[in-house]
Amino acid sequence: MKNTILASLLAAGMIATPLALGQEEENVCLDCHEPAEDWEGMSTEEIFIEARDPDKENKRHRDNDALSDEQIKVLISTMTE
Repeated sequence: MKNTILASLLAAGMIATPLALGQEEENVCLDCHEPAEDWEGMSTEEIFIEARDPDKENKRHRDNDALSDEQIKVLISTMTE
């Protein structure tokens, strides 16, 4: 329930301010991911494809469906810098 509320707030904020990604949004991904381990050797495009994979069983990824492709790419780039 808490994750659903957080994801809804995240999606609403992202729709209201496209591409305005801050520390809070980045932390949503970092709750589950360790960049040095999960994305080691992957390009930003490969990470994006994995994040958008409709066959993923990861509920947290489905919660981000409201984000545009550009928003996801910016989010990924801030976490992999």
